[in-house]
Amino acid sequence: MRYAKEHKAETRSKIVRAAARLFREHGYDGVGVDAIMNEVGLTAGGFYAHFGSKEALFAEAIGAGLGAGRTTAESSSQNATSTDAAGGEALVSLIRGYLSRTHRDHVADGCPLPVLTPDVARSHDAVRQEYEDQFLKYVAGIESLLEQDTGPSRSRALAIIAQCVGGLMLARGVKDEDLSNQILKASREAAMKI
Repeated sequence: MRYAKEHKAETRSKIVRAAARLFREHGYDGVGVDAIMNEVGLTAGGFYAHFGSKEALFAEAIGAGLGAGRTTAESSSQNATSTDAAGGEALVSLIRGYLSRTHRDHVADGCPLPVLTPDVARSHDAVRQEYEDQFLKYVAGIESLLEQDTGPSRSRALAIIAQCVGGLMLARGVKDEDLSNQILKASREAAMKI
């Protein structure tokens, strides 16, 4: 029985969403095609009807994961009024949410940057290009929330993202929860000063 194009597109989307979550939770090498397809209730044999390789899926999953984060930043920007103060409030809210215990503790549902950047760095050019393309859109979303009269917005947006991603990585990496909470707090304060 043949399925409609919409069914194939919907199935592909489910695979990408499942892969994005599983890659965040286990890393690129920590999850195989079988596990991804099992997550959506399909057999591994159907994988190649949707993707040429696991790495092609990884590139698309990276794009989807970063796109979700970008949507959050864009939503914050749209919800802010045109004043710099409203954009600043939205950015503070975004930083607080990013460097929170909830985000730290829910790796599979969080931003892919802290968990997948090392995997991307070891990937082929197509994956790295998709990552870069989506990352630059994310940077633009953060730039749109910055006050324009306080310095170069591109440099500040990059610094805020680096502070948030690095802080979250360190907070997740240490065993001591008190130390982890201190890292989150210090990183939030540093990001807000930028």
